[in-house]
Amino acid sequence: MKRLVVLFMMAGVLLVVSCKKEALEASNPQFDALVTSSLGGQWKFKGYSDGKIPAYDVSLEFKNEEGKLAINGRSSVNFYFATTEIDEVKKTLKVVSLGTTKIGGDKEATDFEMNYYDRLRNVERYELKDKSELILYVSNPTKETLYFERK
Repeated sequence: MKRLVVLFMMAGVLLVVSCKKEALEASNPQFDALVTSSLGGQWKFKGYSDGKIPAYDVSLEFKNEEGKLAINGRSSVNFYFATTEIDEVKKTLKVVSLGTTKIGGDKEATDFEMNYYDRLRNVERYELKDKSELILYVSNPTKETLYFERK
């Protein structure tokens, strides 16, 4: 009789442990939702702080990739992608590495693109206004501001 009671107790413990495991696995979609950022989504480049409007349709997208916020988009000639370090409490953003496709373009478009990439690599902080306007602040080589609007 004692063996039967011990056997039932062990089965009960195993059942409780397996139920807890299921509950943890079921909460993963909720955890993924918590990882989403207010920066997430697509943005259209509107221009620099000098008020000059770009002649090209440049886009920027923030998306969650394996728990980290990554950037990708289209510049004047090429597609680009980058890994970032973002602190949404301090509103800091650092582009860790930036890569691009290797499509050829005319000199004007290529020069614009190199300028855009240089500034993107040197962003130090950001500001989000009304969830529809994103401002990126560049530290080097000059103090510059990039303006985006949500698509």
